[in-house]
Amino acid sequence: EPTAGVPFWEVWFGIAGLAEYVMGRPVTDLASQAAFGQQMGWEYLTLSVPCRQPGSASALASDGTSHYVPRGRIPLEELYARPDPDLTEAIEKGQEIVRVARAEGMAVIAYVPWCFHAGATAIGLEQFALLCYDEPEYVHALFEWVEEGTRRAIREALIPLGVDVVLFDGDCAYRNGLMVNPRMFRELVFNRTAKTVAPLREAGVLYTFHSDGKADDLLPILIELGFSGFHGVEAQANDLADIKRRFGRDITLIGNMDVVFLTRATVQEVRAQTARMLATGMEGGRYIAACNTSPLDYIPYENYLAMVDVINHF
Repeated sequence: EPTAGVPFWEVWFGIAGLAEYVMGRPVTDLASQAAFGQQMGWEYLTLSVPCRQPGSASALASDGTSHYVPRGRIPLEELYARPDPDLTEAIEKGQEIVRVARAEGMAVIAYVPWCFHAGATAIGLEQFALLCYDEPEYVHALFEWVEEGTRRAIREALIPLGVDVVLFDGDCAYRNGLMVNPRMFRELVFNRTAKTVAPLREAGVLYTFHSDGKADDLLPILIELGFSGFHGVEAQANDLADIKRRFGRDITLIGNMDVVFLTRATVQEVRAQTARMLATGMEGGRYIAACNTSPLDYIPYENYLAMVDVINHF
């Protein structure tokens, strides 16, 4: 529904020193994390549980930027031989997060992997694209292995814990559109994702999705699958007003603030752009403010906090 202000969910957050800068003390335990979140205008705590993932790695390039390192084709036998993650410790930690969140009147948001992003990132996009053409049965088997693990985590941990929202980490697009043909994309992900989210739907747990890139072909599929929200709406690939007009009645849009802009702009420019983003997004409701991806240490504190201030007083 339309609200007096704009909710704020920083889906990814990586400005390591900001919490201590804002609070004036180390932020290490759950109580201090909750206090920092409330100071920022975040009404949630987050948790994650171990799930099946093929495994991806990152490395620094010569310009200092971090990039995924492709592993190439991973034998299915290697994946099948891996023991499933032990959920015991994650459940115990999750119970404490839920307890603290409930005491503070905050929501609990859980993060899980999704087959396309987990598989394509681990293999590397070029090799993954060739496998989609040459060995589609391998890709289907890999994706099913990932989703089976996520289903177990949902069934055995997240629903019993009583989390409020589950976010699927699902990068599957770049600036021009989906990473693979839309027809093939649907064949690879639709039915198995529908099976994964069914228990969440039945339990009344909201489920949301993150992807970078152009969302035109992705959003109709997410809406059909019953996703409540979509995070990203990357400013360099999407026009927020256009996406809002076409899809904003059927799915909550989350994000759109460009982290590169936050890095380079003046405080005054940040404040003005944030206000424009909020005015566009909140029209008719179904909008949550956020960066389109993780804000990291290269963003000046004063710029990020200027955005936060505008969001919380808009």
